[in-house]
Amino acid sequence: LHRDPANASNLILIYTGVSVPSLWDSGLTWNREHTWPDSRGLGGSGMDYTDLMQLRPCNPGVNGSRGNDPFGIGGGSYWDPQPSTNSSIGQGGFVPGTNDRGEMARAMFYMDVRYDGADAGTTDLVLINGFPSGSQMGDLAQLLAWHYEDPINDAERLRNHLIWSNTDNPSYFQGNRNPFVDRPEFVWALWGTSPNDSRLHVGASPLADGGSSVNVNLRGITGSPLSSIVTLTKSGTTPTTFNASLSGSGVNVTGLGQGQAFAYNPSSRQFSISPTSVASPVASTATITVDNTDLTSAGAGLGNADANDVITVNLAVLSPSNPSWQSGSDVNSSLVTSEVETETGVLAISVPIYNFGFTTTRALLEIDSATGGAAPYSSAGFTNTPIGSTAGQVTLSFDTTSAAPGPYTASYTLFTSDENIPGATASQVQLTWQVLVTAPPAPCFGDGNDDGIVSFDDVTAALTNFAASGPAPLLGDANFDGSVTFDDVVTVLSNFSTVCP
Repeated sequence: LHRDPANASNLILIYTGVSVPSLWDSGLTWNREHTWPDSRGLGGSGMDYTDLMQLRPCNPGVNGSRGNDPFGIGGGSYWDPQPSTNSSIGQGGFVPGTNDRGEMARAMFYMDVRYDGADAGTTDLVLINGFPSGSQMGDLAQLLAWHYEDPINDAERLRNHLIWSNTDNPSYFQGNRNPFVDRPEFVWALWGTSPNDSRLHVGASPLADGGSSVNVNLRGITGSPLSSIVTLTKSGTTPTTFNASLSGSGVNVTGLGQGQAFAYNPSSRQFSISPTSVASPVASTATITVDNTDLTSAGAGLGNADANDVITVNLAVLSPSNPSWQSGSDVNSSLVTSEVETETGVLAISVPIYNFGFTTTRALLEIDSATGGAAPYSSAGFTNTPIGSTAGQVTLSFDTTSAAPGPYTASYTLFTSDENIPGATASQVQLTWQVLVTAPPAPCFGDGNDDGIVSFDDVTAALTNFAASGPAPLLGDANFDGSVTFDDVVTVLSNFSTVCP
């Protein structure tokens, strides 16, 4: 029951935490401590005297110093099982360093409930506030505080199990359990001084029923550290117990566990949340649920009427984004060609850019800036919206108003990055835009219908659109003066049968 986990041949002593050889040497190294003193109602025999729930190995000198003092704080009249605060036991091999306050409190609660005088050969054992007498033990008020200040740990749970189990402890099992280790919330229901007014919540504030919720988004690039802290706040003056459990996968959470406790008055503690691994991409959701387990309530949203609190963790460990000029290939440079005649105004095009290979485990792509170009090119414009599977746009423009005929070339560097998350990295891609500016062809006089040959059809076009006017191309305007008149018929006849270049 008290084996040293670091040395199977040793056991751990109560009050001091010292590891000593477990071999019995007639009480020279350790002896048996009745945590409910024999003189306070046990009578030297019977089930209460030999109940494993309250028996502990102890340094003989420390045992003698304790005597039959009740547990509590108050100098020589009380015994404090936390060594660092009890100067009266600095003898007999005493070494400060363990805190047995909560464990002793739960042993005393067990003894009070287990032995009520109804069992043959036992005395009615009773816990009271203040200093006890006869078969009483105390101080109950201090034991209540210790129960919440020093909640159950795994070693205490294991001891409780081994006392009960005939499978795991066939030689020394007792076959029963301490209910206050299994269900610490029973304590306030039996000995609490008022209905429980505790309320637990996460986030800014709870709802009227005491429930609360908060979302945590852990999103970053592979290899980058990710973590978040969520504070659990307790209001109210009474203590309480709670369970904090995790469902889902992908995250580690500190602060989880069953049978945890908040002591008297408002307080808080934190859950630290981090991914189990950031080595490779992963997307998952996990939920932390906090349940106030007290069995009494002072009103709506308090104690056992306090609704659960839920922390939803959305985890996304992502591959870096990957800019590409094609949707189906990883293309980091691209050539765009255009042809335009002089004096046609501003030529503008939009070039799509993709986040190649995008899935839910790849970061979004952001276009940060672009450089390059030269007159008559404009600088590259861009849309700075996160790009997933759909294309973003890069807008380019070329002013042909005063451009002479000939080829023009401009190169751009497009700077991109991952979305604004931990570990975000920058990248860049190249874009070349070639524009061929050509002079407009010379007019073919007489070709009023623009079919490439001067014929009677052009006369027909002139007569059909006679008196029309407007910008070129104007059907029937064979001399290109902006209006259709008899001069256009003359022009057709003057150039009859001409084949236009």
